[in-house]
Amino acid sequence: MSTNKSNKKGDNKSGFTIGKVLKILLLSLIIVFICGGLVLGGITLSIIKDVPEIDPNTIVASLDQTSTIYDDNGELLEKIQTLEYRTIVGLDKIPQNLQNAFIAIEDERFLKHPGVDIIGIMSSLKDNLIAGHTVRGASTITQQLARNVYLPDTATEQSLDRKIKEAYLALQIESILSKDQVMEAYLNTIYLGQGAYGVAEASQTYFSKDVEELTLAECALFAGIVKSTTNYQPFKRIFPADYNANEMTLLGQTDVLGQTMYLVYNSKSVDRQKIVLDQMEKVGFITTDEKNEALNENIETSLKPGQRKHHSLTSYFVDYVKTQATEALAEHYGIKESEAQAKLFTGGYKIYSTIDVEMQTKLETIYEDFSNIAKSIAGSPTRHPLLVGWALDKSGNVVDKENANRIIYYNKGNLFNENFDLLLPSSNYEVNDQGLVLKSSIFRAAKDKIMIADCYGVNQDNNMVVYSVAPIGIGENQFTKNDEEGSITISTSFLKDNPEFYTIDENGVLHIPEQYARIESGIVQPQSATVVMDHSTGEIKALVGGRDVSGTMILNRATTSKRQPGSAIKPVSLYYPLVAEGYGAGETVDDAPGMYGGKAWPRNDYGRYYGLIGFRKALEVSSNAGAVNALDKLGVDKSMDYLAKMGMYNPDEPSKSSIVAADPKNPDAPNDENPSALSLGGMTKGVTPLEITAAFATMANDGEYIKPRAFTKIVDSNDNIIVENKPKTTEVSTPQAAYIMKDMLKSVTDNGAYAKRAKLSNGMITSGKTGTTQDQADVWFVGFTPYYTIGTWIGNDSPKITLDTPSKTAASFWKLIGDTIHEDLEPIKEFVEPDGIVKVKVCSKSGKLPSGSCSTITEIYEEGKVPTEKCDQHVYATVCSVSGKQASKYCPDSLLESRLFFKRIPEYIGSEHGNVYPEDYSANPPTGTCDVHTKDAYDEYQEAIRNFFGRPLSRDND
Repeated sequence: MSTNKSNKKGDNKSGFTIGKVLKILLLSLIIVFICGGLVLGGITLSIIKDVPEIDPNTIVASLDQTSTIYDDNGELLEKIQTLEYRTIVGLDKIPQNLQNAFIAIEDERFLKHPGVDIIGIMSSLKDNLIAGHTVRGASTITQQLARNVYLPDTATEQSLDRKIKEAYLALQIESILSKDQVMEAYLNTIYLGQGAYGVAEASQTYFSKDVEELTLAECALFAGIVKSTTNYQPFKRIFPADYNANEMTLLGQTDVLGQTMYLVYNSKSVDRQKIVLDQMEKVGFITTDEKNEALNENIETSLKPGQRKHHSLTSYFVDYVKTQATEALAEHYGIKESEAQAKLFTGGYKIYSTIDVEMQTKLETIYEDFSNIAKSIAGSPTRHPLLVGWALDKSGNVVDKENANRIIYYNKGNLFNENFDLLLPSSNYEVNDQGLVLKSSIFRAAKDKIMIADCYGVNQDNNMVVYSVAPIGIGENQFTKNDEEGSITISTSFLKDNPEFYTIDENGVLHIPEQYARIESGIVQPQSATVVMDHSTGEIKALVGGRDVSGTMILNRATTSKRQPGSAIKPVSLYYPLVAEGYGAGETVDDAPGMYGGKAWPRNDYGRYYGLIGFRKALEVSSNAGAVNALDKLGVDKSMDYLAKMGMYNPDEPSKSSIVAADPKNPDAPNDENPSALSLGGMTKGVTPLEITAAFATMANDGEYIKPRAFTKIVDSNDNIIVENKPKTTEVSTPQAAYIMKDMLKSVTDNGAYAKRAKLSNGMITSGKTGTTQDQADVWFVGFTPYYTIGTWIGNDSPKITLDTPSKTAASFWKLIGDTIHEDLEPIKEFVEPDGIVKVKVCSKSGKLPSGSCSTITEIYEEGKVPTEKCDQHVYATVCSVSGKQASKYCPDSLLESRLFFKRIPEYIGSEHGNVYPEDYSANPPTGTCDVHTKDAYDEYQEAIRNFFGRPLSRDND
């Protein structure tokens, strides 16, 4: 009994234990799963609450796309450089093999899962556990799309947070989009190396062909890139210095922000391609024969790197296209220009430019040979660099001619050694307890850096080259400026942290290495810029903004540099407005100085004053005095009005204008409403070559100004024209007034001392005007033919450095450009004369209708605006041939002469002109009476006769 009871108790105890334990374990597991689920759910909810609101329907539309620029024939010129190059393409254009390749290698259950692949996750987890490390991921194509579009900032993170967000977004995307829509969006967003986003851009980048032309082998190659663009892109960019011909295959080269890079074949891409092809065969997308055929395709020879620049031109023209397009987009969308520029780079716009690539190429070829051309025009100087008229101090520094104590450029040879160390002699520094004291004038303290002055050298072609030096970035609290001494002290703490900042050699010279004071690339001097416009349309056909040939967004002197135009301003500020106001070519101005500052002014470069001369001759000889008097005739307000009509001054936005208007609130402020500026071109800021070229184009275009335009239209990514850049015109004058100016400026190129060098070789009619500033810092020639208007400027970037050549160099250079541009065009010998032009004989001195005594010339006028007043200034007077003065009653008849004089109206008073007399002053009628034959002289004479003959003689017997 006891045994049985004992066994029964044991059985009850054992049953209780197993059951309870199982129940407790099961309950515990349930609680753990519930708690874990709650925790996981809470974590998930806390993570996904930060996920942005999305609209999958707008994925493709919201993608950044590459904008492109086309030439005037609609040919692709270049893709605008940006961080992402992308061209959107529909799924119907994407080969099925390409879609299948990505599915096979990235997401073989893509067509079956709802955006997240649970089977794939478990399989990936198993493989990774077996391997002991991550060998494969589990992100679906939809998850990758979500990451690329909505989570780009976390794309490289390997975190649970990102995975949950990806999964959540992927489920959202697939709840709205079809599989085809997901695939299309994915293949347009995926990054495939070399800046190419999307398969369409990658096709052009690697094979220079459209995506629909890709072979199976090429499709597999693309799908293989995704795992690691760094390792599996078909070619890589390297610096030329790193290229090894024995180990690398060179496929081409490209330009990255002005830096030439080599493109070399990457064999790892083909290793990865084989894996993709095996996987495509495994899942049944291709047969074994198709795989083997693809493997036999030579990818290395198939690669043909695409060019984002489809030209070898400088960036000057396309940079200006971008500038104008940005302004147009800002106006179109009503946004800031900074926002418009961002849209331009990423909006997938097509900008149709006005550039004539052939003409631009010819122009740039001329500029590439600038040095040799300049030598042939001006000769090879021995004392100075080519075309430069500098002044040097005893150390060889370039100094201001007007202030020898002001250094413009330091001698590079004194500042840097062959290792590009910045050198300071012992007198220019001191090391003390406070640190390193810099005593040289080359240093200037800024907020958080020490600026270093520019320097210069002379290259092998005898060109002056100026260099900027990068500032020493030292930190705001690491140096002090000693105002009394003008020195700068670099702190001991900085020197302690940067022990390599300087060394001192055995001669006591301090060396600052290149890493702290880096000399920048040099800019050759003098510089030059040229604009070629089709004046009938306002289209800029070619443009060069300098002799710099590399880089993008470099200084464009043709469109942004404001320089004093000198005499090139005279036609547009004076004579054209005067003719437009009704004066003809025979109207006269006085080539005589006035009084300014107590002296006769202005001076004529030809060293004489003619007096009254016609408009035509005033332009031919480039009379400065005549120009000042022409402004008196026209009036400053009228001059400014016409300059505004020709785009050189904007009264609505005067602060943005090149020409500076007078400020009524600050009358002493510098401005251009004065003879020095409007008559002689000595302006406060100056004008750009583009501005003055467009003004001259007004005359060439029969009196209609057209705002210069570098593009004709902008088309958006949906092929809608959003900006149509039609010509913006302003009527400045009648065609007759414009023709008179064409004809007068033709006389300038026929007869002008320097301007005649600009006449084209093929007999093409040419009109234009030279320009030289008073200190010869700028020389110009601006002119036109029936085809084009061309403006050329030459000068140093620093106007304090003059040229050693007059405007003949600009005229000769202009001729070379004009000859080249017109070489295939039919020579036109004359401008078309419009109806309403009449030829009239006028007095050459007064410009009035001639009397019988006038010397005459035949000049052209607009019908209805011919002179009506008859010349009354040529007069006869009886003079004594001995004294040259008006005859008195005592002058013998035999000494009397009737002479023709020209009477100046108003009377010329020499004291009002600095006692300078023009050449025609001698033709003025004498104002005094003969002082040789006076009454006293006559009485003495009669007395002598009486004494000799005993009686006086009558005058008739004298």
